Amino acid sequence: MSDVLPELIEPPSNELSIDAIEDVLRDHYGLSGQVFPIEGRQNPYFLIDNGHMRYLLKVAPADGPVEEIEAEHALMRHILRSPDGPRVPEPVATKDGGDTLVLPLGGEDRRIRLLTFLEGTPPPTGEKLSDHAIAAFGSISAELVKSLQDFEHPVLQREPVGDLRQAGPQTVSLLSAVTDQEIRDVIAKAMVTALRRIQPLGSSLRVAAAHQNLNAGTVIGEDADGTWLPTGLTDFTGISNGWLVAGFANTCAYLLADRDGDPFALLPAIRAYHEIYPFTLTELEALWPLVVARTGILAAEAESQQAQSPDDQQAREVTEKRRAVLSGATSVSPARVFAAILDATGTVKPLPEIGRLLPDIDPDTFRMVDLSVTSPLLYGGNWMDADNDWKLLAHIAWETGRASTRYGEYRLSKSSTDPQQEPESFALHIDACLPARTAAVAPFAGVLKTAGPRLVLVGRDLTLHVEGLECTLAEGTELAAGDPLGVIAGADDSVGGLRLRFCLDPDLVPPLFCTPAEVGTSSRLYPSPSALLGIEANAPAPGHPDQPVRGWKEYLFDATSRTALDLGGQAPLIGHGHPRLAAATYRQALLLSRTTGQPSEPEDVLRAQLAELAPEGLSHVSFAAGRGDALDLAFRLARAHTNKGRIIGLPGFRVDHRDPDLFTVPSVGTAADMIHDLDDVAAVLAEGHNEAGHLDEPLAELREKAGLLIVDETGTGYGRLGHHTWGFSHRGLAPDILIADGPGGGTPALLMTRPEIAASLAADERRPAICPVKAAAAAAALDVIREEQLRENTREIGSHLKTRLESLAERFPAIVAVTGSGMLLAIDLADEAAGLGERLRPGFIVDDSIPKRIVLRPPLCLSRQSADRFVDRIGALLSER
Repeated sequence: MSDVLPELIEPPSNELSIDAIEDVLRDHYGLSGQVFPIEGRQNPYFLIDNGHMRYLLKVAPADGPVEEIEAEHALMRHILRSPDGPRVPEPVATKDGGDTLVLPLGGEDRRIRLLTFLEGTPPPTGEKLSDHAIAAFGSISAELVKSLQDFEHPVLQREPVGDLRQAGPQTVSLLSAVTDQEIRDVIAKAMVTALRRIQPLGSSLRVAAAHQNLNAGTVIGEDADGTWLPTGLTDFTGISNGWLVAGFANTCAYLLADRDGDPFALLPAIRAYHEIYPFTLTELEALWPLVVARTGILAAEAESQQAQSPDDQQAREVTEKRRAVLSGATSVSPARVFAAILDATGTVKPLPEIGRLLPDIDPDTFRMVDLSVTSPLLYGGNWMDADNDWKLLAHIAWETGRASTRYGEYRLSKSSTDPQQEPESFALHIDACLPARTAAVAPFAGVLKTAGPRLVLVGRDLTLHVEGLECTLAEGTELAAGDPLGVIAGADDSVGGLRLRFCLDPDLVPPLFCTPAEVGTSSRLYPSPSALLGIEANAPAPGHPDQPVRGWKEYLFDATSRTALDLGGQAPLIGHGHPRLAAATYRQALLLSRTTGQPSEPEDVLRAQLAELAPEGLSHVSFAAGRGDALDLAFRLARAHTNKGRIIGLPGFRVDHRDPDLFTVPSVGTAADMIHDLDDVAAVLAEGHNEAGHLDEPLAELREKAGLLIVDETGTGYGRLGHHTWGFSHRGLAPDILIADGPGGGTPALLMTRPEIAASLAADERRPAICPVKAAAAAAALDVIREEQLRENTREIGSHLKTRLESLAERFPAIVAVTGSGMLLAIDLADEAAGLGERLRPGFIVDDSIPKRIVLRPPLCLSRQSADRFVDRIGALLSER
């Protein structure tokens, strides 16, 4: 029995006196201290506290089984010597070196022994164990087994408590008192099913010393960060030789009851045990059936108790609890639980020998069809066509005669436009297009369970599901490996299609796909059927599954087809993955990808397009490697043209809550930042700007003082603000020099100015021609903006997005303000919502580099659906606070 949680009380008058116990401690152990009786024990127990340590003194009849005490002490000392063992009490020797004393106490001879007291508490009553606690039960079980692996003692030969090797007879005996036939059948069926799985494995299960009843009553624990965890062992009566895995199965049955019969709640314990003391594959296969067997025994015990005490309310409640746990345990496929256990322990069970399904097809003639997220066959959103995968497979098969998809491939076609939805993207099947009328044979021995459109062949360890075969065999036909099975359906000289799936459970229908989170379990429950074709048709696992590998419009896709909305300003202006831009870039790369010192045809086209977009009079266009180079060029132009030392650069465009109509680029905080290498920045600020960088003086007076007006439209041009091509237009400004980023995403920055200003620079200071590939990309992007009416989309969707955000601000004070226009908006947040940007990830990528502010810069193609999903997500997160 566990020595946990002693209750300190006043000594009863008819029990051993405190004085007598103090005499024993002083005379035989050389100890003194406060003595507290412990209530609720069959024999007297006393807690001793000497101010430095606490001890437990146990008193028992002198004629009791001393062998059990000696064995318990031997176990404790052995575990204590092991560096891997759990915490256990330590026997304290008497002055004479003995383990026990026999003394006359209370009118009779008593056997006395003293142990160190194991500090801690039992599991909290009325609370579910945490996942950490469940894992800790696995750890302490494995630590105990590991510490006992070289322990030898006759006590280990005692019959284990709840020996699962005798589960069948135990259950039969218990059910003999139960008259409810329905519940008898339920328990019997669960037991028979479990024993059928255990029986062929029994001879391969290791026999070792283990605790056969490690549960809440035999351990003690401590609180760690508010969570109770088992850390020590207080009861040793359950330690004996038995099936190693059976001892842990008993512990798992206790944990299963704590979690109301959920088998997957046991995985942390199984994983933790396996990491310390690895199971064999056979033990892992036997573990869940043994847990079910123990659960069945506990249910039978409860039913037997209630049958004997039908009016006992507590017995009735225990019975109902045990029924619910057994029901939960038996409602899940054992093969699914086994697959989850394999996944939790990182173990793979080899498949049985599998022959080729189509022996007349040369495996080397197959062509694999790539349908992954990074497939070059997928572009322009064609994967959104529900039949696209089959179309691509059929097209390649028509060219080659034989084509196959890959098992374990994360299909882009299964992605979702909703970042909150986990896609079922991992392929658990293989589709193949092959010559019709090709003969198929049984790849292994089995029974034909179904012979309809989906043929099912059940083998001893594996079940095959095939669609696309014509089969004339009757259901129930027994087949040997290599026996004829049918032919691929279809007319002569045509191409037929097969769909192949495997399953470890003959009663399950394998799904076609699973989510990324389910891959570990599902890939073990529904393994790859590639051996049927004699080829390696398994897709390689992505090296960085969580990183984006493809973009499309406002969406980013990681290697597993999970979706994110790219709203933080890193997406190209027209969105990711536009086929028009890709085609223009590819075509020009085939022609010429370097500059020749003279303008190329793509550059001429780009200049013509920019001239149409340029503000009045700014017909000269220069290109620069980046924004910094463009600013350098602007300042040199202004010095050369005006010979003045002061240049006013209007703030670019970042939303400023102090002036909703004013925007500045994030790297340009105020107008002072726009002034390059000038000695009189302070003078310019004093003469023309307030401390926020806003214009205080009339523009004409500023122009007179400064000479030239430079406007930076980086991140704001080409209609991003919705109503004008350039953001400055709504302020009525007429810049002399305009700086903008390239429209093609990765294309050079550009500068527009009047020809007479451009002529101010010497010829050797003028920028050379730009790369023709980049010019082609930029020109294509401008075409897309015009032809797909992205500026109109920006105005409409941007207004809708801002309106919805403003409505959200009325509901949630955490949103202080919503400013901006078009596809450039800012959300200012209160202190309590400062971490909102991080909480939006990974599904929604925003710019939260400025404290308590989220800046939105989606591509101009942003859809209403995506805008709504973003606002809905913010609302959901703010509602959680």
